[in-house]
Amino acid sequence: MIFTGFNYKKVKRMNIKTLTASIALMTVLAPSYAAESEEIIKYRNSVMEAYAGHMSAASRIVRGKVDFQDQLKLHADSMAGIANITGTLFPEDSDFGETRAKEEVWSKPKEFEQAVQENQQAVSEFNKAVASGDKDALAGSFKKISDSCKSCHEKFRTEEE
Repeated sequence: MIFTGFNYKKVKRMNIKTLTASIALMTVLAPSYAAESEEIIKYRNSVMEAYAGHMSAASRIVRGKVDFQDQLKLHADSMAGIANITGTLFPEDSDFGETRAKEEVWSKPKEFEQAVQENQQAVSEFNKAVASGDKDALAGSFKKISDSCKSCHEKFRTEEE
């Protein structure tokens, strides 16, 4: 079969134009994508710091260091809300930049999800203990949260420099 009117030079020019346009588009979008990933990391860090703040405040109440028992539910509810979104804070391609998250978060997703679920369960038990007012249950369930955080950090977070 013979193709008439087929112009190799035109196809070559089109391919060069397409390639040039693709490179230009990637040049424009790549910094935006990187910036978005950096913002995700900053957001994740802020959320995890908020969680740590509620943990610290709740710890002081549970250990009787401060008498703000009426505020414990606020901290427990906040911790539950954050625990429920923790898994979403580590989307694909947010594994670079200013993050302490280890590669294992993404390379071992089932193990990471299990760690997140263990924390969610511990926080749920703590919320039940807060509702009951049982001081022994409060202390025990709070320790489970602390243990789940420590376990996750050992596996999935680098040490602070």
